[in-house]
Amino acid sequence: MIAIGSNIGTGLFLGSGESLHTGGPFSLVMGFVLISIAITIMMQGLGEMAAVIPVSGSFTRYATRFYDDSLGYAIGWQYWLGWVSVFGAESAAFNLLIQYWNQDTKLVPLWISIFLVITLTIHICPVKVFGEVEFYVSALKVVAVVTFIIVTWCIMGGAGPEGRKHGGEYWRLPGLANGIAVHEDRSDFWSFASVFALAAFATGGVEMIGIVAGETEQPRWNMPRAVKTLMWRIVIFYILSMLFLSFVVPYNNDNLIGGDNANSSPFVVAIKDAGIRVLPDILNAVVIICVCSVGSSAVYISSRTLHAMAEDGLAFKFFSKTDGAGRPWVAIMFSASIGIILAYLNVSSTGAEVFTWFSAISGLAFFLAWLTIIACNFRFRAALKAQNDDTLDQRFAFKQPLYPWFQILAFAMILFMVICQFIVSVWPIGDKPSASNFFSEFVSVPIFLVMWAGHKLVYRTGWKKLSEVDLQTGRRTEDPAETAKLEHYESLSLPKRLLTYVQF
Repeated sequence: MIAIGSNIGTGLFLGSGESLHTGGPFSLVMGFVLISIAITIMMQGLGEMAAVIPVSGSFTRYATRFYDDSLGYAIGWQYWLGWVSVFGAESAAFNLLIQYWNQDTKLVPLWISIFLVITLTIHICPVKVFGEVEFYVSALKVVAVVTFIIVTWCIMGGAGPEGRKHGGEYWRLPGLANGIAVHEDRSDFWSFASVFALAAFATGGVEMIGIVAGETEQPRWNMPRAVKTLMWRIVIFYILSMLFLSFVVPYNNDNLIGGDNANSSPFVVAIKDAGIRVLPDILNAVVIICVCSVGSSAVYISSRTLHAMAEDGLAFKFFSKTDGAGRPWVAIMFSASIGIILAYLNVSSTGAEVFTWFSAISGLAFFLAWLTIIACNFRFRAALKAQNDDTLDQRFAFKQPLYPWFQILAFAMILFMVICQFIVSVWPIGDKPSASNFFSEFVSVPIFLVMWAGHKLVYRTGWKKLSEVDLQTGRRTEDPAETAKLEHYESLSLPKRLLTYVQF
């Protein structure tokens, strides 16, 4: 259940409204379609590596192992920054969603403090408690999205109290050209390009499967299954919900982020505008719970990333300290402390503005992480070939289809999205080019490049030779129980194989 609902969060429930407002319905839907294709392909490569070498920290350690310490250092810190920024974005989202009921700005410090208490207290408890809470919240997320899809379908057919039916009229509103928002100072391309960073923020977290690979039992069984189900989760939870959303919420609604009265999730706006009572308040409360869940997960992932880097000598050694229960308490305290500072930025700026800042930073961090994963997969395959390792040709091996063409396609697509974000940050919609706009929208990339180049200059690192790449450390010995599962699965007919995924 955690695998299904882990990456459903604020980007979907709240950030999609900003993409709809800025880019229009066509840009929103196509942005999510394109990014979904790219990350589905990318995850095939990550699953392939994680099934063979399941190590905690995953791709940050793959970068060190397959390339050099400098890449591992740069992407590790960038990924940590991305998740700390997610925490900042969730705090802004919490503040925004509370304003649906109470718009008194004097109470913002109180709302932020409540958010911090909820999200950080769970890390005092054993990790088992965190897992249990995430399980139930993930279930709640899934129920919320499925409920929205069903309710929206009914609203489109005129099931609301007002009986109003929806077709494609919101794709033909004034100010739209073929479903793309028209801006006087920029061409339609800018509207389309503006949605990618927020779409990355919404879908970011799918690579968590690789982060926890080292703690996963039976990786040859579990990793491929998690990766294979990803495509269907994306189609249902992202593409379908965004398509339905575009039919029931106009892009120029003032309650969306970017509007004059931004204080709602577009999901809530859709149900409220249909004249349905009570349900919008319930859904807003559910989204707030999801926001707290993602905030807590952000601390968990950032602290584990920092702990893994410390163990590899890429961060201060004291970040590797753990308590009696195995929790990296120093890394947790440090990540939480930075998160707290970012959270209180909401006091001096509007929640919508802070959310936009941090979602852009984390979105680009996810882009860089995905590009690194694909690059690592290229080196992994090359190292296997150079060392005559036939792991991927063995029985039950998980092998991605159409390599390397799909991976090249995904790399080119993600790189295109990064370039789009660069263009939007240099020449922003509705504003003049400025350093403040550039750094608020694109700062992750310069930080990554400076850290990579700086580490290389100081430590004079070079790429590891393919013949010397470590392909053995972290590999598991064959598990008879896992092999028995795989043999049983192989013996099943196709319908029965599909049924096993329902239980996953």
